[in-house]
Amino acid sequence: MSDTLKIWDAVRKIDPKYTKQVSDAGKQPFTNIDAYYLIERATETFGSMGKGFGLKELHMDEVHLGDTILVKLKAVFFYPAGEFPIYNAMKLLYKTQKGYERVDEDAYKKLITNTLSKALSYLGFGADVYMGKFEDAAYVQEVAQEFTNEEYYSYLHTIKAYIEKAEHKEKVTAWVLERAGAESIEVIPFESAKEIAKLIEQKVKRAAHDNTGA
Repeated sequence: MSDTLKIWDAVRKIDPKYTKQVSDAGKQPFTNIDAYYLIERATETFGSMGKGFGLKELHMDEVHLGDTILVKLKAVFFYPAGEFPIYNAMKLLYKTQKGYERVDEDAYKKLITNTLSKALSYLGFGADVYMGKFEDAAYVQEVAQEFTNEEYYSYLHTIKAYIEKAEHKEKVTAWVLERAGAESIEVIPFESAKEIAKLIEQKVKRAAHDNTGA
């Protein structure tokens, strides 16, 4: 793997459960990615938004084009390895096909979110979607299986690590297996593993909170 493609290759695949098919009137159907999923992936990669990545030097203007008002955004996207300018626009006021005037009260908020997604796409986030690979059902199924496996193994890892650190390993193991209805850790069903891993994370957070006395 080339160093210049390190980020791209790490984030190009997207979990299909965070995508959906969109059909706009008069346009070819396309796959849309949940923007907050992209932000979560970016947070995992760069750190929290505003510190590890984000938009700065934002300039917004409203442009009147007949019956339409556009909100234009000019900004600079930054991340640990650099920064680059980015531009975007969104309809604030427009007429529908039936001639009704419509105001999008969330236009400014949507514009920021959409611009972040667009900037992240330039770094490779969700590249497989933007390159049309999600039009191949077999590819989508393969990626879905890959993400399911990764997610499942991460839950099992959380459970095993918690048991290993526990003072009473046998007691904790018994609790896990009873809650999961399984005979061993390796055969815990996916949904049970997910539930137990989340419970463990909550227990760990509460313990850390109590220890700090915050």
